[in-house]
Amino acid sequence: MRNTRFFFLFVNLFAVLCILDYGIGKFLEYLYFNQKQGKLYNITYAIEEQTNDVIIMGSSRAMHHYNPDIISDSLKLSCYNVGYDGQGILYHEAILNTILQRYTPKIIILDVNNYELSINEASYDLLSILNPYVAKHPILKETVNQKGKFERYKFLSHIYPYNSLFARIIMGNLNFSTKDVSENGFTAQTGIWEKPMDSITFLKNEILDKQKVHSLNKFLKECKKKDTSLYVIYSPTYRKEKNVSKSINYIKNTCKEYDIPFISYQNNPNFTNNLLFHDFDHLNDKGAEYFSSDIVTYIKKIRNH
Repeated sequence: MRNTRFFFLFVNLFAVLCILDYGIGKFLEYLYFNQKQGKLYNITYAIEEQTNDVIIMGSSRAMHHYNPDIISDSLKLSCYNVGYDGQGILYHEAILNTILQRYTPKIIILDVNNYELSINEASYDLLSILNPYVAKHPILKETVNQKGKFERYKFLSHIYPYNSLFARIIMGNLNFSTKDVSENGFTAQTGIWEKPMDSITFLKNEILDKQKVHSLNKFLKECKKKDTSLYVIYSPTYRKEKNVSKSINYIKNTCKEYDIPFISYQNNPNFTNNLLFHDFDHLNDKGAEYFSSDIVTYIKKIRNH
């Protein structure tokens, strides 16, 4: 009798928890997709709404280096920057897949970092930012499930996709996120880097992540398959780089295999002025204007060749 009572108590408690999970999860889903500003909204806009001719992808360096207004004005094509802080090829291959399900951009600019393909567990944790989109876009499951073998089971909870985003969702609904982004996804960095240029030697024993290598190859293949003009770019840094990282070497050689332009600004003499930089790894607003004008001129030459 006690066992039966305990069993029904457990079932009722479990049912209440499931109802609460569903109700709270649906409320958070409504709040999340009700945002009309901020970085989280930019992801939604990139995945579900924008249909621009030119797409810029990459980490914070993409977000701060490429001014879509300058690129759009020069190419006479619409342009949007979907760059996102800290995100690399795993994230952007996933974003590309969702975009290609809706339409095919004419041009994609992919900005890459020195350790783009390196083993780094944090890059998998950062994929949690895609969790809210998995239910609506099943193609993202393959990407987010790379975080761990139990990831697929966590999505049985309706709250789980939003459990690390509560504060940001509230901010996005209370008009506190407007300063984070612009209408075209570009965020200009202000201020000047006052420290002298340093030197760096990249690790010779850098280990490449097989999944990231796989994602890079899939990214390049999809662009070729869709006849989208892809330009892979290593944008300027305020450093004297004594060698080429293993990641950049692999990316360069792989682009060559696919006949895709790879443009490197490593140690570019036109970007040795600290007045162009916000910090050693990011251009400021003036640097971004100068770089955007320079790179779009480069792209036009390639397109007209």
